[in-house]
Amino acid sequence: MTQHLTDARILVADDQKDVARTLCRPLQKAGARLHYVTDGQAALEQMASRPYDLVLIDMKMPPGEWGGLWLLQQMKTEGWSIPSLVLSGEGSKQQVIEALRLNAQDWIVKDDTADLLERCTSILTEHHQRSFETATHQLPTPLAYRFARYARTADADKKLIEGLHTLEAILRFAAVIGLASTPPTPLKGITAEQLAAPSMGTWFTLCTALAKAPNAGEDFTRTLSWLIPEPSDHQRVQTLIALRNDLAHGREPSHPTQEDHLHALLTRFAHRATCAWRTRLVTPTSMTYDGTQFFIDVLNHKGVTRPTPETAALPNSVITGQPLLITQDGTPTPLAPWLLTPADESTGALRCLLFDGLQRTKGSALSTTTPFRYTKTDEGEKPPSVIHPQAVWPTLENWTAPSATGPANASHQPAKQTHPPLPPGLPDSSSTLS
Repeated sequence: MTQHLTDARILVADDQKDVARTLCRPLQKAGARLHYVTDGQAALEQMASRPYDLVLIDMKMPPGEWGGLWLLQQMKTEGWSIPSLVLSGEGSKQQVIEALRLNAQDWIVKDDTADLLERCTSILTEHHQRSFETATHQLPTPLAYRFARYARTADADKKLIEGLHTLEAILRFAAVIGLASTPPTPLKGITAEQLAAPSMGTWFTLCTALAKAPNAGEDFTRTLSWLIPEPSDHQRVQTLIALRNDLAHGREPSHPTQEDHLHALLTRFAHRATCAWRTRLVTPTSMTYDGTQFFIDVLNHKGVTRPTPETAALPNSVITGQPLLITQDGTPTPLAPWLLTPADESTGALRCLLFDGLQRTKGSALSTTTPFRYTKTDEGEKPPSVIHPQAVWPTLENWTAPSATGPANASHQPAKQTHPPLPPGLPDSSSTLS
């Protein structure tokens, strides 16, 4: 049971730090990564900047007398659904009831914490067991469909392949958000050859390079942190990329027993993402102005169903038909041309398409008119054809590092890449999802 605590990131909010460290020693021995803060405000700041799987909250701490209740109220108001366990002193039953009303998962008496390990394990086990189902309904559509397919796959071999698909979808989605929200700058290690036909390894390299870029977008860094919270976690993803490459090239896997590690990685991401995703992926459909702000009718791309109609109030106008990320405070981030939401030609429903390299004939050079290629993220038929004025090679060229012979230019021709046939269902070299 305690395997759910291995590498779990637990935030401990308690103004008695030494007491808290003693209290949480069993969690640390079980493999949890603990971070301590001494008041509710600091806890909120940590949640906004780093991923956590569980929060332990002391009832009596700053701000005020019952800072634990204040923290729970702020978490509920701001949309955080990270599971929480309340540490209560004797004689505070009324406050415990209020804490449970504010979505605390459980509570224990602070002076009698022999079962803290069991309670924390139980909470995380319960959330992990339903993380994929929750992801299917709560995450943005490009991720929800992949988690839905992974969750319903029973065959062990097929599940491994679907898991690799899902991991690649996470990396691609994070990269797309990063490209949309980060000011363009040449990225070290990113070449025209890679971006013209990105592989799973390219998405990983692109994500790590974007994370080091000046002014990297907050939604991007947050999304990536749910998968790779620390630099030391890079190796786990790289090992799975190596497994994917071994399978793609028909080699004996150098890391043959990675199914459990992949499952644990996807479970942790799904849990963190569903607990902390507080941004809407929407397509504006119409707009009105009341003299002070714009009221936007939008379609929210969430889960595996059709986009749902909602409204948003924004300080500035937006382009209808162009997808956005909208934060809780109303800050919009345009996603085009990296993510587009054209209408399906037969049903009229909007579909999410993600950037997936460049369209070009074999052996052709890149030019100012070489268009983007897109991949579908749902289970519909062939994606609709799309045209966007910025979806061309010069937009992508802004991110590439100068080559040894000088910067990439309109006549640049990517090196020819050949790959052996792949096993059925495995992501191909262009990372197109099936």
